[in-house]
Amino acid sequence: MWALKAFALGSLAFAIVGYSVAAALAVAAQASDTTVDVGVGPLLLVSVALEGPTRVTTFGSGILVLALFGGAANLIAARLIRRRAGRGPIA
Repeated sequence: MWALKAFALGSLAFAIVGYSVAAALAVAAQASDTTVDVGVGPLLLVSVALEGPTRVTTFGSGILVLALFGGAANLIAARLIRRRAGRGPIA
């Protein structure tokens, strides 16, 4: 049960931070009247584009992948901490 909690808390934390950073970049791009595409490889985090006289902001699936990566990293860190605390082998 502790592993699920560690994964869920890590995922939630990385999702909130990822979304906040993406939203801040989108607001900055809209305020400066520029377009921006932020992503890692084929995974899009946020995109601000011109479509006629308006700006369109799109949040991509990269935020979900970032959250899953963060949950896995938090789970690994929790396992290492638990092992160093001397609670025995982890099943």
